[in-house]
Amino acid sequence: MSSNKPEVTHIPAGGGIALWVPEEPPADLVDGEGPVMSSYTFAATADLTGGSLSLVDTVVPPGNGPPNHAHADEDESFFVLEGSFEVRAGGKTFVIDKGDYAFIPRGTEHIWKNIGSETARMIRIYTPGGMERFFSAIGRQAVPGEPAPRLTTEDVKRAAEVAEAHYGPRH
Repeated sequence: MSSNKPEVTHIPAGGGIALWVPEEPPADLVDGEGPVMSSYTFAATADLTGGSLSLVDTVVPPGNGPPNHAHADEDESFFVLEGSFEVRAGGKTFVIDKGDYAFIPRGTEHIWKNIGSETARMIRIYTPGGMERFFSAIGRQAVPGEPAPRLTTEDVKRAAEVAEAHYGPRH
C-alpha cells in the first residue's frame, strides 16, 4: 500500500492510465489474427488514493475475459455500464448486465467474460489499490485515438511471465 497521504483528485473523462490488455488467448492464436485486446483506463490508482483502491474503466470486446485467477490481496468489484458478462466465482455462475454489481472477495478463484456480440464496458474496483502495476506490466500503453490492437504471441508471452512472477505457476 502507498504511504502517501491522498489528496482530493479529479480525473477528467479520458484521463488516467490507458492500457491495451491481453485477455485469455485462443488455443490457435495466430499473430495478426488474434482477438482485439481489451482497453483498461485506470482513473484511480494506489498512488492517488493512498493505497485505498484502484478503479478501472474496462472496455471488453466480445468473447474477451481473463483466465481463471484469484487475487491474494485484493477484493474486486464489478459494475456493468454496457453489455453482459458471465462470471464464475466461489462455486457460482451468473450473468451481470447493465446496472448490475458483483463482488469477488480476495482469494476467490474467478473468471469473467463478455458473452455478448458487442463490446461491453464495466467499472472494476480493486481494494486495496495497486492492480494498475500488474496490468501496466502485462499490457501495452494505449495510443490516444487509435483502436486497440490484436493480441499477439508476444503479448501472451509477456502476460504469462508477469502473471507467473506475480501469482506463481498456473495450475
